[in-house]
Amino acid sequence: MLLELLVALIVIVALVIMFAHVPVDLKVLVESGEFNQFLKKMFDLIIGIGLLKMLCRHDLDSIVEVLLFSVAREMIIEHMPIYFELVGIIAIAILFLVRKYLFVAALDKADGDET
Repeated sequence: MLLELLVALIVIVALVIMFAHVPVDLKVLVESGEFNQFLKKMFDLIIGIGLLKMLCRHDLDSIVEVLLFSVAREMIIEHMPIYFELVGIIAIAILFLVRKYLFVAALDKADGDET
């Protein structure tokens, strides 16, 4: 538990440092037109926040959420061949199916209460 809190604090500090660069990144975006770099940094912030949530809450829903954002980031930012995009779409579909049909929130909360 103490190690998880330490990791969560390190992630918080890293997120604050990354968020401090957002205004500078916006200025660079306007000057150079590199929207892809801006999106990459924003997705990194979103995934970092999701990771922090996953470390604090210990539930399956936050794990699936982090995985969804990670796969979506790779699909949007990296310009991959179409068959890799298809694999990403299938991965997201599987994650949504797991979230809808295999994940029961009441069971996850009951498991979390016992620990």
